[in-house]
Amino acid sequence: MDRQTVNDWIVDNMLDSEAWLRAGEQKQSVAVKQAERKLALWYPEYELVVAVVTYQALWELQGVDPALKYQKHNVKTVTDNGESVSYKDGERDVVAPDVRALLGPTADELAEQEAEEALRLQYGGALI
Repeated sequence: MDRQTVNDWIVDNMLDSEAWLRAGEQKQSVAVKQAERKLALWYPEYELVVAVVTYQALWELQGVDPALKYQKHNVKTVTDNGESVSYKDGERDVVAPDVRALLGPTADELAEQEAEEALRLQYGGALI
């Protein structure tokens, strides 16, 4: 997917496009490639449609912008000298919230859930 396709989708569908507009063409292209690469690993069974790639690309760009990161990503405290950032609910999720809402858990998370379920089933049962 190219940068222009994502740009056109943002123009037609998103009100909050500030991170995209501030990034410039080079960073926009990198964000799209990075989003596609990560999504292909996390969701190998899904076709990468423009909306999903766009949500993840914007999430990647927002993670780079400190002002947007603090505002939108559950920042609890920021320490300047120690350069630490703490989030209200743990670390910032690597998967964009809109992507997670559309596609659910990643392939790795599903595999972990299945492994936990398999262990739980091993210890269930009854003696005859």
